[in-house]
Amino acid sequence: MYRVPQTFARREETLAEAKFAVLGIPFDSSESYRTGSRFGPNAIREASRDLEDYDLEDGSDLLNLSICDLGDLEVSFGNYLETEKRAVETITEIIGAGAVPVCLGGEHTITYFAAKALDKDIFYVVFDAHLDYRDDYLENRHSHASVTRRLAELVGAENILVVGVRSASKEELSEADKVGLKYIGALDYYRNKAGAQKKIESLTAGRSVYLSIDLDAVDPAEARGVCNPEPGGIYYRDLVESLDFLKGCRLGGMDLSELAPAYDPYSQILAAKLIFKALARARI
Repeated sequence: MYRVPQTFARREETLAEAKFAVLGIPFDSSESYRTGSRFGPNAIREASRDLEDYDLEDGSDLLNLSICDLGDLEVSFGNYLETEKRAVETITEIIGAGAVPVCLGGEHTITYFAAKALDKDIFYVVFDAHLDYRDDYLENRHSHASVTRRLAELVGAENILVVGVRSASKEELSEADKVGLKYIGALDYYRNKAGAQKKIESLTAGRSVYLSIDLDAVDPAEARGVCNPEPGGIYYRDLVESLDFLKGCRLGGMDLSELAPAYDPYSQILAAKLIFKALARARI
């Protein structure tokens, strides 16, 4: 029988067998500029099936990793609280089965869904163009523009580092500084890239870590297919180099969000490759 499994990286392992469990969360009800990240999970899957499992640059082979694809969460479109409930229950089941959740967005609120299911003693490394520390946006406290704020309330601002920031309101910055939220601006990253990477490594060494990649952290010259593109971002190779911190900690989970494939046919390939690169480096 000649067939291609319609799964991430063509994998067909079961949850009981897998070390990593891919879950799509096609939820994009609070997108504030361009919409369509609900189509991100399947676009990433499609791209992943055409990437080589063996990475020539790293010498890593994803065929050595056990990965299952659970398909997409049945979201309740327009209903944040019901979608959160379903996501938390599903991710809790993944963790209970001994697998590491790999969530595909969807909007960046999926990070908060995962955090509610995970142990609280986890450090969050978030690559994002935006600080996302508004208390609400358009009177919505569950907006993707508020996800870092909600996350800080849940796990503590001291357990979060946002990397690649180049967009925030004055109010956001003031509030974030008050609670000691750690962030590395994109300009600061490039003024001292080695120092930025050392900071990430020093904050995560020996800890359990959740990695969140909002694809708009990548410069729009390389990742045009995102919901809120912002000039002056991190380039692919530098982001991959920064992921080396995963070799010194334990990966408790990860997500990639805010891919909007309708705006660019290449961004989903970059997204899939970033996931491959992260999983190849992960210690669990």
